[in-house]
Amino acid sequence: MNKRKRPNWFLIIVLLIGVTNLSVIIIKQQSILNAQRAEMEELALKIEEERELNEKLLEERERVLSDEYIEAIARKELGLVKEGERVFVDINR
Repeated sequence: MNKRKRPNWFLIIVLLIGVTNLSVIIIKQQSILNAQRAEMEELALKIEEERELNEKLLEERERVLSDEYIEAIARKELGLVKEGERVFVDINR
């Protein structure tokens, strides 16, 4: 009673379909992962640029709030002078 076992074609077909579907899913997931990785790198660069801009703006704020800057604007834009200073006006201009 040495019967040779025949291959179960239904099982083979189901396994092939399963492996094919699994391969398709893995490929799709990999492409999604690559796209998200690229987006993360782009966002990281944007974050770094925004940090640099923020740092420059904080430095500008410190400069604008300094007494020297306020005095320079008061003299230039408003024509103000310190007490005891003399103002000479060039009438040839």
